[in-house]
Amino acid sequence: MTEQRWEVPESRFVVVEAEYPPQDGKSRRSCKLEIVQGAKPISTAEEKHLRATFFAERDELLSTGRYERWNPDAIFSTNLGVRLAGYNPHGCRVVSYLEVETQRAPPFLVTGSAEQDGACGAAPRFAHP
Repeated sequence: MTEQRWEVPESRFVVVEAEYPPQDGKSRRSCKLEIVQGAKPISTAEEKHLRATFFAERDELLSTGRYERWNPDAIFSTNLGVRLAGYNPHGCRVVSYLEVETQRAPPFLVTGSAEQDGACGAAPRFAHP
């Protein structure tokens, strides 16, 4: 997969946009936010606040009828998601997620949105080897 990364100097976070190798002229994408390597880890208090905020945002999305619950396996201290009920204009199911681990080492935070199915996507934008 090809990635582009953006971070503000001295920031705790980095935005990572990824594009998976093309299949049949289509390439699915993802965009996530994660903690910069070596930055202060996520705390349990921050995890609690992020979880509450995610629930509030997810409830608002669910109330539109255009989204459905999508919870990945509970393998981290927080592992939540929401999914577009239908398909985006590129024929993809899109998931948004929050994954946090504060109970085991190493702690981490990853949150983002991604096109879910390898058979969907748009024309590739990134250069792929």
